[in-house]
Amino acid sequence: MRQMKRKNFRTAGFKWLLGAIAVGFVGVATPVHAEDMFGNEAVQFPVDTTVEFEFKESHGAYLSTLGVVNLDTGEQTVLFQEVKPYDAFGSGQPQSSSPGQNNIGTAIDFLGTVDGGAVQNRLSEYTFKANTRYAFYLESVSPTGQTRRSVRSTTNLAAAFNGRLDGGTNEEITGVRIAWDDAGLPQPGKDEDFDDFVIEAGGFPPVPCPPIR
Repeated sequence: MRQMKRKNFRTAGFKWLLGAIAVGFVGVATPVHAEDMFGNEAVQFPVDTTVEFEFKESHGAYLSTLGVVNLDTGEQTVLFQEVKPYDAFGSGQPQSSSPGQNNIGTAIDFLGTVDGGAVQNRLSEYTFKANTRYAFYLESVSPTGQTRRSVRSTTNLAAAFNGRLDGGTNEEITGVRIAWDDAGLPQPGKDEDFDDFVIEAGGFPPVPCPPIR
């Protein structure tokens, strides 16, 4: 039996956190420390763990979808999906391009945001089942539809991790930042602009549930 009290996990504003609660056979809730870091290895927790995510921004003219894939079953779950490739898409506004450079925090190179309508949900969450291997994936489609890319976080060519799930806010990052290069496959001339899709996960330690009465 498990019990999650999501409202206790939230703090003011958009703060997200990792929660992992295991309940003993006598019915007393006990907080369990799960993994506090994400990285390029498979994601796996010792107990069912719900993680909240925030979409930060995207860059580039491709239409992208980011999600979680169960490495044992292949099941994919979408966390964030662009409904248009960048905020100004269809407006006729010229876009400044800076391929090969990291443009996080700027409006350069086809910026996509929630406020600008490229992505509709700022927050998402996913429950990782205990002792199950997961990875994150990013799928991207070029404006013509002729080029399709799919990369996974299990390679450092595609995803760069920075921070800890229980690390609070450090400078401008809350929790773990996962920044993607949608061309993250071995190839000649590959750039390393890890700004094509940027999300953050967790941020604050779990809050214990009160005992079940």
